[in-house]
Amino acid sequence: MMRISKGIRVAFGAAAVVGFAGVACAQLSIVEQLNLSGTVESVARGRLTVRNEAGERREVLVQAEGEQGVALADGRLLAFPADVRVTGRFDVAKLKPGQVVRFQTRLNGLGKSEGELAAITLIDATGAAIGVTLPAKPADFADCTVTAAVKLTAKGRLAVELPKQQAFHGKTVLSFKVAKDVDAQLESGDLRLIEPGAKVVRLEAVRLDSGDVVAKALVVETAAAAAVKERGDEKLANKYRGLSDEPPKEPRLIRSAHFAFLTDVSDREGRIILDKLERMAGLLEKYFGRGPTGLIEGFIVRDLAAFPAGTLAEPDGVAKIREGAGICFNARLGDQRKATLYSCADHGVIQHECTHGFCHMAFGSTGPTWLAEGVAELGNYWKEGEQAVDVAPAVMGYLQQAQPKRGLLEIAVPGRTPSGTWQDYAWRWALCHMLANNPNYADRFKPLAIALMEERPGVSFETVYGPVAKEVSFEYDQFLKTVGNGYRADLVPWPWKARFRPLTGKASLTTKVKAAAGWQASGLTVERGDDYAVQADGDWKTATAGEPCTAAGAGAGRGRLEAAVLAEADGGFTLSAPIALGPTCTFTAPITGQLVLRCADDWTQLADNEGELEVTLRRAGTD
Repeated sequence: MMRISKGIRVAFGAAAVVGFAGVACAQLSIVEQLNLSGTVESVARGRLTVRNEAGERREVLVQAEGEQGVALADGRLLAFPADVRVTGRFDVAKLKPGQVVRFQTRLNGLGKSEGELAAITLIDATGAAIGVTLPAKPADFADCTVTAAVKLTAKGRLAVELPKQQAFHGKTVLSFKVAKDVDAQLESGDLRLIEPGAKVVRLEAVRLDSGDVVAKALVVETAAAAAVKERGDEKLANKYRGLSDEPPKEPRLIRSAHFAFLTDVSDREGRIILDKLERMAGLLEKYFGRGPTGLIEGFIVRDLAAFPAGTLAEPDGVAKIREGAGICFNARLGDQRKATLYSCADHGVIQHECTHGFCHMAFGSTGPTWLAEGVAELGNYWKEGEQAVDVAPAVMGYLQQAQPKRGLLEIAVPGRTPSGTWQDYAWRWALCHMLANNPNYADRFKPLAIALMEERPGVSFETVYGPVAKEVSFEYDQFLKTVGNGYRADLVPWPWKARFRPLTGKASLTTKVKAAAGWQASGLTVERGDDYAVQADGDWKTATAGEPCTAAGAGAGRGRLEAAVLAEADGGFTLSAPIALGPTCTFTAPITGQLVLRCADDWTQLADNEGELEVTLRRAGTD
């Protein structure tokens, strides 16, 4: 039931972290300094695809603020902070409540304004010095700088709200007239504000001997709509911007429909935590069809010294908090169930442990360790509205680099076993994510999870997935070979149910191949050594802001039509190396088996692809 914080996990994974200092420095070297500009074609966590005026593309890794590093292509984690500046104009009328703005104005001591706002800057809330400079005399108008949260915009006016402790002469709400030609500009260091189509004004980067390109400095001009869009947790942060960020003098109770905690986090953070947990609980209840039978209670601790002696009665819980970790103590007596959380204030840790609590309160147990920790890690990384993989770079780097990969049955061990290391958590997450999100296996995963948590006899991973053991093993291997942040398991299920047939004589078959998908059935069974002709019509895009291309693809083969052959071998499946195709071409089948087709693109960037090709196949020389 134990979950360690992201910071601790990275520290434990130090062997996977490299940098340009110390012993690890020898592992990498800079081979080229780059100065780039162009257009952002696609964006994934920690990575941009930039296209210059000549149509050339570069994949650039960018370390976001708060991250431990960027994951290199070989799985290593490199600490290489970038200086990021995101700019752009925006429509003042579309500002969202809670977003933080800064502007110059004239105020008197009564909070009345003079004139119109000629310029407004939208800034990052983190680190912003909220408040108003005071005029020298209360009755006089004086130049002031106002930094505050938006309350509303309407009828050419902007109202901002200050926290009570930063009130301006007792006023927490100030209102200003906005000039019609106001200069409204974004100034941010938040990579999440960059969207496809944004202009790269300046990009200083280095190319490493590993082949990776990593940003040192980045200036991007983003679209007006992107500048004011709320993303992920920003909605909650903005919703509660008016609450205090000051920790209370002593712990107090916070509660919601499913949770109640004694905590010393601020009022604002407390509301954000409860809202995130309620949304997560709602998704879990919708998914499993059952909710908890009572409250999940416990302690969320920012500072252990704030809690009076004897308040935290579980020594093991206190020990976990000291480690920057958490634990959920689950107990039951007959039909009575209890879940008690002891956690540091890390939101991921809280979500992980409360997932344990939810499952115990809903089903009576959390199931075998592999399931309990795997599902809890899904809760840890859950982000509202996000389907793509988005885990800590250190964890992803480990999964990509680790050899050998852990097999299915090495992970899905029956019964309760020690929770293990953060690496054990990573493998359990990988298995549960694939099973829960791949359409080929998702319909079995939910009833399996419920049965295991209800401790039904005779149910195990092997009894449920045994009938498709070869298929699930093959797809799990493919998942580990291709997964990365941005990966969408729902887009890449293998077409097991498709029908395939060989071609004879002048017969042909035609199929459609989507750009936003993995390997797709061609319908053709090929024979080793035989030649086949391909005709591919139409075009597709490998990025929302990208240029359309034909089956020939664009630079570096991206967007090219490619094929592979699946064959049964040694009680399992084997997949041939990719075969490069084009609009009109022939190829020789490397093995006998089922021909599959796809749009060649990074597996973590399929979601923003568009279009499809119509592909006709026949035996070569039979036209």
